[in-house]
Amino acid sequence: MERTALTPGKLYARLSAEFRRLRPEHCGSCRMPLVVLTRGGPGECNWIVEPTSKLCGACEALIAEIVQKAAREYDLRDPISVPYFPQSAPDAHAPCGLRR
Repeated sequence: MERTALTPGKLYARLSAEFRRLRPEHCGSCRMPLVVLTRGGPGECNWIVEPTSKLCGACEALIAEIVQKAAREYDLRDPISVPYFPQSAPDAHAPCGLRR
């Protein structure tokens, strides 16, 4: 399936709007993390989101679900940014779009 290419701002706006629509009513302090360009392998998305350190458990799971769905639909088109290369163990693979 071919992904739609979006600018970082448009991708973040879509992710954030989906999160605000679905997040629990009691949680007004959790926010969608920012989108970061990275280099994925063939067929993988080319972006991830910043680490989610200050999220409640319900919102963290919801964000993971939203990001995984969006990673199948969207690629990042940003000619200015330099890709982020995460430093992780060779056998540790996070789901596409999520940073560990």
